[in-house]
Amino acid sequence: MIDIISRVRCLLKSWLLGPVGFRQHYNIGLRDPQAEVSVWLHGPDGPQDVTYQHVIACAHPLTIGIGLDRIAVTEQKRLSLQFRERNGKHEVLGEIGLRLRDRIAVGSGQLYLFEVRDSRNYCLRSVQRWRYGLRCEYVRWSSGRPGNSSQIRPTRLETRSISTFYICPRPIVLVSVMNGKVCNIFPMDLIGPIGVEAFCLALHNTSTALPLLERSRTIALSSIPIEQRSLVYALGKNHSSPPFSKDQIPFDTVTSSRFGLPVPRFSSRVREMQVVTIRPLGSHKLFVCNTLEDRAYASGLQLFVIHGIYQFWRQRAFRDRVEPSNRE
Repeated sequence: MIDIISRVRCLLKSWLLGPVGFRQHYNIGLRDPQAEVSVWLHGPDGPQDVTYQHVIACAHPLTIGIGLDRIAVTEQKRLSLQFRERNGKHEVLGEIGLRLRDRIAVGSGQLYLFEVRDSRNYCLRSVQRWRYGLRCEYVRWSSGRPGNSSQIRPTRLETRSISTFYICPRPIVLVSVMNGKVCNIFPMDLIGPIGVEAFCLALHNTSTALPLLERSRTIALSSIPIEQRSLVYALGKNHSSPPFSKDQIPFDTVTSSRFGLPVPRFSSRVREMQVVTIRPLGSHKLFVCNTLEDRAYASGLQLFVIHGIYQFWRQRAFRDRVEPSNRE
């Protein structure tokens, strides 16, 4: 009897919330920089391509940073980010409405910080969007239950906006930081360029790497081949572990050329950066950096992450392209 009740619950959950195997995030291998999705800033002055100059600056409250030249952006202007298929039909896949929150001077330009105003995701059909909305509410409810380790309970709007933001594939890198004789190497995806040499990363307030980074103000970002994803995720524990010595790193490293930081020997690309601005924004601290060294060592597919609903769209688009060829 208990087994029957359990099966019924699973069936109801699957019908209401989607397949049991659904995951919020998927890892994929892409060339860097990714060329699947373009991101456009829309406003009264027309669209502007910001594919390679936007980043999540804080998770809660959800804040999106966009590096721009000095343009007239005010709180009254209605702006939005539009996510488009770069090839094929150039289909609009999602939109996030923006409201200006703050700005930071970055060289000759500005880093504009926006709160999210609304979000629409077109990767799912209407019934699927309804089911996904229920799933988001279930996830939010679960995150607020006693004993859950997460310290961030996103709002409904933040949950919807994240699913739209991760339509655009985001690279996962390993960050190396060192101060004196201790160091840390940990994975991050809240990163991104905001200009030619300017770069941002947002680190959670609870990360044990935060004080180390604030003191050293120098970092190395290593691009990672997709084949090393298991090792990358295993290093996630370093966000809550104390700093360690170089000889405790569990894989082969080499020394970065400018700052002498330990970086994985298997890195495809290493960028060394100097932190110029640190801004607390909520759940995260935002680090604005200048890129001082950028060396590529290998080509190939790099580790990226996308949202599950965009993965469904990718699979459906692939089937639509293949099936007409089969009929021919």
